[in-house]
Amino acid sequence: MENYQRVMAMSRNLVILVLTPLMFIVLPLSVDAGTTIVYIDPPLTTGLSIGETFPINVTVANVTNLFAWSFQICYKSEVLSASYWTDGPVFKPPDAINMTVIWTDNYNGTHGLIQVDCTFAGEDVPTFNGTTTLATVYFKLKSYGLTVLHLQNTLLLDGSKPYPQDISHTTADGTVRAGSDVAVTKITASKNIVNDTVVRINVTVANYGARSETFNVTLYYNSIEINTQTVTNIAPRASLTPAFVWNTTSVPKGNYTISAKAHPLPNEVNTDDNTLIGGWIVETILGDVTGDYKVDILDIATVAKAYGAYPGNPKWNPNTDLDNSNLIDIIDIAKAAKNYGKEI
Repeated sequence: MENYQRVMAMSRNLVILVLTPLMFIVLPLSVDAGTTIVYIDPPLTTGLSIGETFPINVTVANVTNLFAWSFQICYKSEVLSASYWTDGPVFKPPDAINMTVIWTDNYNGTHGLIQVDCTFAGEDVPTFNGTTTLATVYFKLKSYGLTVLHLQNTLLLDGSKPYPQDISHTTADGTVRAGSDVAVTKITASKNIVNDTVVRINVTVANYGARSETFNVTLYYNSIEINTQTVTNIAPRASLTPAFVWNTTSVPKGNYTISAKAHPLPNEVNTDDNTLIGGWIVETILGDVTGDYKVDILDIATVAKAYGAYPGNPKWNPNTDLDNSNLIDIIDIAKAAKNYGKEI
């Protein structure tokens, strides 16, 4: 009787879910440790070819006393079709009752919608604590494009008697990007305080698409171009790191924002990540290693503190390597001391 009441209680909730309007809000994956969350894993799926079938997991994390669950996923039907789903490792028959409530690629004019529900069955079945995959859903790529895999109307119920109670939780969506798609993922400079010298800047780019790509990458200080390089035939799902060299001798003293841009490809599905800001670089007086546009005792002490250091050494501070020799020695101290007292 109690099990029947639990199933009936879940059924009442399912009616509410079906009547709830669709929403398309993207929620963040980042949550506090210990917070119960239902999320799409992986959060980003790329590198797909048309006709390819691929899995995504609907996972619950940090849950306590889980007895039953339900979720809906909506998606752009011009990009994906929903193929089938399989049980996760915990909620499996005969200990669990699984139900496909909604399964359509034509829920409305633009989106498909699926809904899967599950409850433990029987008095002797324990509830679940921890993290597990609730279900694995398989989608098929119909056309190149971008779609959010939006989790909505998620329901977690505990093992309370006589009626299960809602378990408070958050959700996090996933994204599918298919087609030409490149990005700048990281910018690393050899130093960020410079004095009429050469700065080496590495720009890491990634190809999230399904085929090899060739494209240009431009490095900037503020909006001024430093240089452009061509990345040739970067493989699908691969990364490369072209190295740039910036000679700041002719650059006026000041603080500059460094950024890089991967030039968009024809019909690229997402250009939001083609540009990345990579921090700042200060062009200042030789010997100013703190970036305050003057050479004082703090600068001399900073260089002296790094004396004898080299890349990889715990004391290494690239801003104190005034002659770019990869060793902090008496020459660096002498260069800083020569301009002692100068300021802009």
